[in-house]
Amino acid sequence: MRSLSRRIADGRILHVIKRWLTAPVVEVIDGRSVQTAEARRTKRGTPQGGVISPLLANCYFRRFLLAWHDHGHRDRLDAHVVNYADDFVICCRPGNAPAAMARMATLMTRLGLEVNAKKTRIARLPEESFDFLGYTVGRFHGKNGRPYIGTRPSRKSVKSLLGRIHQRTTRQWYADDPKSTVARISSMLRGWCGYFDQGPVITIYDLIHRYTERRIRRWLLRRSGRKGTGFGQIPDEYLYETLGLYTVPRKRSDLPRAKI
Repeated sequence: MRSLSRRIADGRILHVIKRWLTAPVVEVIDGRSVQTAEARRTKRGTPQGGVISPLLANCYFRRFLLAWHDHGHRDRLDAHVVNYADDFVICCRPGNAPAAMARMATLMTRLGLEVNAKKTRIARLPEESFDFLGYTVGRFHGKNGRPYIGTRPSRKSVKSLLGRIHQRTTRQWYADDPKSTVARISSMLRGWCGYFDQGPVITIYDLIHRYTERRIRRWLLRRSGRKGTGFGQIPDEYLYETLGLYTVPRKRSDLPRAKI
């Protein structure tokens, strides 16, 4: 709050932000929804998933970026920080990583921030890879076999999407209208494909496309009391034209050519 008060003069805005930070949150622990007020008790952290949390994290993380630059770590180690909210990567020359990690940890401690040791490691490219913001960054190979440093959706991101599609096509949704379920799944697909469109994604898109069709067909049959896979009973026209299922891009030319 002290960092924000240096930039925000309106006390009403500061009061609203403080209430956001100290409001109880609902967490799922061992399958049960539990209401906690950990942030209020410890006076640390922002609610995960809160609409204001990424903005607040960026505001506070700016202190680390300024210290990294002003103390000369960036120039001395040729180490550049790339971050989104509280997720960040330090890119530096080979041999400088241990020193960069040690100085990062020291600065974080001075700022009252805690580094997640389980998610922090040194990765040497191109021999190794790492995940950042849902993407895997590492060495890939083009059509001619030529290696390059690039990105692709991480396995965790793909697994998470398939898990959400699976959950939305379970028996607990049998009472839902087919168009409503398909609209929800289409929203998931549209958002996921819109974000994960960098690198060799077509093969992954094909996996998602086939899995989604199979799950929806099976769900439609089960909810009507029929058996089978649905490939013969439910044609593509019904899925895409009648129910309005989102068409996952099938080739590179189908991808958007510009980010908005």
